[in-house]
Amino acid sequence: MASVNLVVKEDLDITCMQNDTFKLDMDWVDGDNDPIDLTGYNFKSEVRKKSTNAIMLTFENSDFTKDASGNLLMVKDAADMNVKAGVYVYDLQATNTSNGDVSTWLGGLFVIQGDVTG
Repeated sequence: MASVNLVVKEDLDITCMQNDTFKLDMDWVDGDNDPIDLTGYNFKSEVRKKSTNAIMLTFENSDFTKDASGNLLMVKDAADMNVKAGVYVYDLQATNTSNGDVSTWLGGLFVIQGDVTG
């Protein structure tokens, strides 16, 4: 029997610090290693204890800086990172603004280490 895998998601586990500024700088390329023009996409990411649990942290499109050369910067202020230390899951969804297609580009563990200095 034939099968097809429509999942394009890459696995990437993230570890960060509670109450620290979060900055994840990524460069996206296609199968030919050419930069993907990200200006035609909106991005969203949610962090949860489990995929069915309440949202602990959300990155909206305004939390991303993107450009035509494939650079995507995901940022949260330190005050927004006041989330209980623990192991969570996340994914990153991209919506193509020209046709509305939604695809999940990243996902994995989102580990928040406890902060000593508050």
